[in-house]
Amino acid sequence: MTLTLTRRRAGAALATAALAAALLAAPGTHEAAGAPAVATIRPGLHGQDPTTLTISETLKALKRKRVTSVGLVQAFTARINTYEPFYNAFTQMNPNALADAAASDARRRKSPWLARPLEGVPIVIKDSLDVKGMPTTSGWPLTSPVAGGIALVPETDAPLVRRLREAGAVFLGKTNLPILAGSGSNANNSAFGPTYNVLNRAWAPGGSSTGSATSVAGDFAVAGIAEETGGSIQNPASAQSLYAVKPTFGLIPNTGNFPLAGLTRDVLGPLTKSVEDAAIMLDVLAGYTPEDPKTQGAVVPRRGYTSQLSRHALWGKRIGLYGPGWRTGNNSELSPETAQLYARAVRNLKAQGAIVVEDPFADSGFRELRAAGGVTNAGNNAAIQAYLRRLGPSAAVNSVEELNAWADANGFESDTRVNNMLEGANEVPDLTGFLANRDNYLRIFESVMKKHRLDALMYPQQVRELGPVFGGSVSASTVSEINIAQLPGVVVPDGAYASGKPFNLLFMDRKWTEAELLGYAYDYAAAYGGRVVNRDLETTPADTTAPTVTVKEGSVPTDGSYSTVSFQLYDAGNVARVVLNDVETDLPDSISPALDGITPGVLGAKQGPNTLKVYDVFGNEATLEFSLN
Repeated sequence: MTLTLTRRRAGAALATAALAAALLAAPGTHEAAGAPAVATIRPGLHGQDPTTLTISETLKALKRKRVTSVGLVQAFTARINTYEPFYNAFTQMNPNALADAAASDARRRKSPWLARPLEGVPIVIKDSLDVKGMPTTSGWPLTSPVAGGIALVPETDAPLVRRLREAGAVFLGKTNLPILAGSGSNANNSAFGPTYNVLNRAWAPGGSSTGSATSVAGDFAVAGIAEETGGSIQNPASAQSLYAVKPTFGLIPNTGNFPLAGLTRDVLGPLTKSVEDAAIMLDVLAGYTPEDPKTQGAVVPRRGYTSQLSRHALWGKRIGLYGPGWRTGNNSELSPETAQLYARAVRNLKAQGAIVVEDPFADSGFRELRAAGGVTNAGNNAAIQAYLRRLGPSAAVNSVEELNAWADANGFESDTRVNNMLEGANEVPDLTGFLANRDNYLRIFESVMKKHRLDALMYPQQVRELGPVFGGSVSASTVSEINIAQLPGVVVPDGAYASGKPFNLLFMDRKWTEAELLGYAYDYAAAYGGRVVNRDLETTPADTTAPTVTVKEGSVPTDGSYSTVSFQLYDAGNVARVVLNDVETDLPDSISPALDGITPGVLGAKQGPNTLKVYDVFGNEATLEFSLN
């Protein structure tokens, strides 16, 4: 029997020390790491760290001159300098952040009565969105200069980014994501390396808006911009206990965002520390723009998204509950502890005066739609082509064909992603199949909501608690149903599992109902306040020690092989999973789980040579080879 321990960390940090230094350099300041620039933070904050403030609190502090935007940028930069090496939330920092903050302070001094909705508020933006003068990387090595890729530098801001600028927001930097926003659980394959969950680095951080969630939950920014195609706003908000809005498709322009399903599912929305903050952000982001024809039918409430924030919003409302009528198969059944926490949430809902309706989708045919599949995206290569053309003539490439040619000439010829973008890139997209599938979802959804006279649905956002950062997942209850149906949802933190992992709710309703959903979320959050917050972040490298595997007493060896063998598994962190002959077995998080009584046919074992691989939560691997007779 041979034992091979592979001592490795499952993900690289940034490519070079020079790049890391550039990322973390505070624009125009030389403050000590972790020390806010106290000269511009007024005593009126009574010692409160300004990086903990919500948007509404930040705006009040700025208005009352208890803090300046420059002071905020310096304080956030100091915090980022301290913790970014251990959480890797950013792909690049905005070199103009301090100057932008100074300009904001000057505007406020000159005309305090004309302060704009986000004047001086530091935020972060997912690096799939175009910010003028900064490369859009999408976490993809091909488009990430840090990995030797091409720099796609847009000449203009995405419409959403422009709206934020016009509202006075200050951009601190752009945030990490998995390659082309391709994971709902993590950013492990990003060209910039993995991003970690600030609640616990061993837990999945959520994706694909991973860096934005880590930035907001870690108090590296007041709020952040996320993007969702299939869970990428919901999941990181849920994984890191944040409030979030996954908006109706077409409410907020997605032009200028590198598309994953740009014509059918991609939506942009806020990640925030409070419901009120989410509403404030939506007031800035929502509505029609000629730059995005998909927004032409956008319905924005006349009095804005803060208009229905009330501590009585749930009173008398009929709320549908999660049940087997919603879905079947993978990620359908609630774990026992999720069911307990959800039952508590339902009791809370009733205490707020809501009327609950059990499993309203039973016998509706809704769950059969998900099981049947159907077209879930269409025309995205044409959307990518339009995105590249929008970069402007000064950009390095302006078409999929040019991007593919650059890839082939510069060492990326083996990356099939760009090759797959060529088909249909210059054709008029046929959305017929997708629209038919969407309309089937909407037809049943509307019928159920009408039949039961429902005002909204309230589901647990996850059907089970988070998995580990490597090999784990966020098991959402509504992905991709509401993405295909293009419906809105609001994530509401609601406490934690016994493990400390966050538990969250999702309020959902018909299209264009974001204001009502925010009202329900506000009522619930005001009563129960369920955010999990960790200010005590780590400043040590993630665990790189491989697990230890030993043969337990009682194993029966015969001539160099075993008739029966048992293994004890140890790790300084937690063993996350084992793979025996390519058959994966999930294990509960534990320091030292065991595999007992392995014989041919047990857990994928076979007669003759066997290979056992053991992984911990950080992706460190131990490999053991043994024989069974």
